[in-house]
Amino acid sequence: MLRLHRSRRHEVVLASLASIASLALSAAPANADIGYDDLVARLGGVGVPTGAGVNVVQAEAPVSPGNYGPDQSISDFIGITFTAMSGGSGGNSWHATTVAQNFYGEWNSIATGITGVWLYEAGNFVQSGYLRLGMGSASLPLMPPGASKVFNHSWIGSFGSTSLDNEANRRADFAQNRDFTLFCVGLNNGAGVPPSLMSHNYNGLSVGLEDGAHSWGVVPAGYDGAGRMKPEVVAPQSATSWATGIVSSVAALLYETAMTPPLNANPDSARGVVIKSCMMSGANHRDTWTNAPATSGPNRGVTSKPLDQVYGADRVDINRSHWVLTSGEQEGSTTVPSMPNISPRGWDFRSMAAGNAAYYRFKLTQPVEDVSILVAWNRNFGSTITAGIVANQTLTLWKVQQGSTTLETLVGDPGIPYFMNGNVVSQSAVDNVEHLYLHDLAAGEYVIQLQRVDGLTTSVQTAISWIMPETPACAFADFNCDGVVDGDDLGSLLGEWGDCPECIGDLNGDGMVDGDDLGALLGEWS
Repeated sequence: MLRLHRSRRHEVVLASLASIASLALSAAPANADIGYDDLVARLGGVGVPTGAGVNVVQAEAPVSPGNYGPDQSISDFIGITFTAMSGGSGGNSWHATTVAQNFYGEWNSIATGITGVWLYEAGNFVQSGYLRLGMGSASLPLMPPGASKVFNHSWIGSFGSTSLDNEANRRADFAQNRDFTLFCVGLNNGAGVPPSLMSHNYNGLSVGLEDGAHSWGVVPAGYDGAGRMKPEVVAPQSATSWATGIVSSVAALLYETAMTPPLNANPDSARGVVIKSCMMSGANHRDTWTNAPATSGPNRGVTSKPLDQVYGADRVDINRSHWVLTSGEQEGSTTVPSMPNISPRGWDFRSMAAGNAAYYRFKLTQPVEDVSILVAWNRNFGSTITAGIVANQTLTLWKVQQGSTTLETLVGDPGIPYFMNGNVVSQSAVDNVEHLYLHDLAAGEYVIQLQRVDGLTTSVQTAISWIMPETPACAFADFNCDGVVDGDDLGSLLGEWGDCPECIGDLNGDGMVDGDDLGALLGEWS
C-alpha cells in the first residue's frame, strides 16, 4: 500500500501495488471468465462491440509528481488520443499503465475500440478539475470531457473529514445522475471497510475481486447511506485496480451497444443506471453466492440484503449483460397484467414517483435453473449539491394462475412447491438496489412487482432488468400451454382419437392419435 500526500487538502491511496508482470499472468484468461468468449460465439463473431465511439475518463493517484497517466508510448495504446486534464502530459505511471491495459489496452482488454481517453490526477478530479468539491453547493460538477461515459477510479482515499468525503460522493452522484455516466470504483485490496472515496457513492459500481480478497462490508455510520452493501460487482484479477479496469471495459462495450442501432433509437438505453442494472442482473452468480434469505419458516424467501456480503452481484459477465441490454426495453404495467408482457431477458427504465408500482408478467413452460431480477435507482438531486433524494423500493415475485390477475404469495411454505432456494422478496431499507435470485423455479406464470414504498415526492431514475433461460412456447404434451400436463390436455388428446395426421395429439408423429400418444402424455403428467 502506497500513501501519497500531494496537497494539504487531500490524501490519495493507491488501490494496488501488484506488478505489471503479475498482470501478464492473470489477464489472459480473464476474457473467458467474464463471458467475452461466450459473447463472440453467440454473435458469431459479427457485430461484437469493442467500445468504439465511447470516450472514457481515467483518474489516478500519481506515483510521483506529474505522473498520473499511462505510458503512452507502448503498443497497447496505438491509435488512442490521450488528453491530460491535470497538467502536463500525464507523465508515466506504471499503475495507470496497468489499469489502462485492462481497461482499453490492445492486448489485454475487451474494449480495444476506445480511442478517446481523458486523464485526471485523482485529487484534481475531485476538486477543481471536475467535481469541484469545496467550491460551494451552486458550483456544479463540470460536464464530461468529450462526452465521456465511463469513469475509471482505481484509487482510494479520504479527506480525513466525513463531511468532505460525503460531499465528494454527492458530487459524483450528481454528475452521474445528470450526465447518464457510470463511475467504476475500486475497493481496497485485503480486509477492512469499504473506502469512503469513491466507493460510498450511490450511482456507480464499486468493484472487488472474484476471490474475495478485497475490502467489503457496509458504508459506516456517519456517511451518507450508512449500511449500504459494498461491493456491487467483482472481476477476475490479482488486484482491485486491475479488476476495476475490467469492469470499466464491460461498461464501455454496453455503452457502445446502447449507442448503436437499433438501441440508439431509445435514449434510455444509454443511461448509466440502465447499464449498471444490466451489468448487475447479468453477473455470473457462482454456486456459493447468497443474499441471505430466510430458508424456512414464515419468511422463507425474504431478504433485507439484496447482495452477497462479499461478492455483491458477483462476477461481471459481458455476454449475459449484453444479452439483457439487447433484448430491449419492455415496459411494465401499472396494474397486474392478465397476459405475459416480458420475454426471458430485458429491462425497463422508469421514473418512479412516490407510491408508484410496476408489474412484469412472464411464463415458464418448464422449470428453469436460475432467475435473476435486479432493480437499481439513482440518488436524485435538485439544482444544487445537497444530500439528495434516496428512494426506498422493493422487489417481489408472485405466482399467478393462467388468465387470473390475483397475486399468490411465494413467501413461506406456499413457495416450497415452486422454487428450491433463493429469494422472492428483496426489501432493504437502505440500499439503492434490490435483487431477486432463485434456483429451480417451477413452470407456471409469475409476476414481478416493483414498488416504491417511501413517501418522498421526487421521482428517481430507476432501471429494472432480468435474465432467465428461455423455455419452449409450450412444454411437451401441454396442449393448452398452462405449464402443466393434466386433465385438460388429456381431454384434448382423447378428442382427436384415431386417424388424425397433423393433430397436436399425435405426439409421436405417426399420423394416429392412439395408445402410444396416450402413454407419452401420461409420462409427462404434472
